[in-house]
Amino acid sequence: MASRIEGPRMLWVTSRISRNDLMDEKTFLKWYNDDYIAEIMETDGIKNALRYINADAKAHMPYLAFYPMPDLSFTQGADFKKIRVHSDLLPGTGLCYDLADIDVRYIGLIEKLEYNGVKIAQCLVLSAIELGDGTSEEGVHKWFKEQTEIISKAQGHMRTTRYKLLHARTNAQSRALKGLPTADEPAPEPPTWMAIHEFSQELSNKIQEILRTDSSKNIVLNVKQIEAHIFKFAKVHGGGKFFE
Repeated sequence: MASRIEGPRMLWVTSRISRNDLMDEKTFLKWYNDDYIAEIMETDGIKNALRYINADAKAHMPYLAFYPMPDLSFTQGADFKKIRVHSDLLPGTGLCYDLADIDVRYIGLIEKLEYNGVKIAQCLVLSAIELGDGTSEEGVHKWFKEQTEIISKAQGHMRTTRYKLLHARTNAQSRALKGLPTADEPAPEPPTWMAIHEFSQELSNKIQEILRTDSSKNIVLNVKQIEAHIFKFAKVHGGGKFFE
């Protein structure tokens, strides 16, 4: 896997509190901001992180953090594996995987449009798709091109970046990475193709319906999975640079 994830790419991490009986949101976010991400920012390989919250209060994985980096192969080294997942700020065992479900995607940048306006987006729109059998990559590129043309007309649009999934893991694989006891669970299979549309202002939930029903569906005829989310800005760590 290491040869596949070299170069400028990023970690896209979504999470949720799984033990609401032991941990509230305030405790979770204090650990995330002041302990976990703070330690990550001290490493040599990751100097930028941004956090967002899903605009849908009922979202299954409401918390988002992503880490653009010049060389994603850093995540395969000893320094990355040493980042602590136990903390005195957390209740119970103090192990984050005992208290929260954390899904990690390793994604590679494949297209970037130039910025139009302010640098840090106040709102992100995630659009992701998994192709069905017999659908070409050319088809999905056309699908995203047409979608971006539609989305870019919305007020406040800053830019769009596109990505391809390289690897994914849930708590089970993360425990194994840290040398912790783990369950024998299959690796997750999130959509392969992603677009992140950045906006300088908050958006209505109607954007999600556009992503799911826009006319570009006539290009990709066989789709296994479509994912659409709106995220609101929460916090920036480090330099806050996002493939500028």
